[in-house]
Amino acid sequence: MKSIKLANEVFLPIVCQKIQEGHTASINLKGNSMRPFLESDRDVGWLRKSNAYKKGQVVLAEISKGHFVLHRIDDISINGNSTNDFCDNPNACVTLRGDGNPVGTEMCHLMDIRALCFKVKRNGKIWNLESSKLWKFYSWYWTHTLCIRRYQLALYRFLWRHELPQRWKKK
Repeated sequence: MKSIKLANEVFLPIVCQKIQEGHTASINLKGNSMRPFLESDRDVGWLRKSNAYKKGQVVLAEISKGHFVLHRIDDISINGNSTNDFCDNPNACVTLRGDGNPVGTEMCHLMDIRALCFKVKRNGKIWNLESSKLWKFYSWYWTHTLCIRRYQLALYRFLWRHELPQRWKKK
């Protein structure tokens, strides 16, 4: 099968339009921001439209014109008050954080979220993110251990990815 590569700025607006029309889409994931659970060039995410979102869900959001991220919802606030319930207020402020980001976050409004990631193909296995108890445990654990995330990511890179920091490599 022949494949072509398109820039995200071209491809993702088309995908978002189809999702708004009621279709689902699957995309090959790129980038390391959702590491260790989702890996670039290995995993696939299935996206669909949703009318309400809650903390912990993985979403595709357009954080600035043509700049899309697939991140986990870290917090939803309305008028400065956090909410853990499902939220459908389009003006609610959403904080997004990639699983591979120990400190960085992105902000957007609920209306800037384009799709919900409801299923992933990870290491050849398909995970339903809404019903898998193991995935829910991963999500709960990862969002509740933010204070040690940088050490967990370093251990992951060293043991499983065999990526040594530059300062440890021989010159």
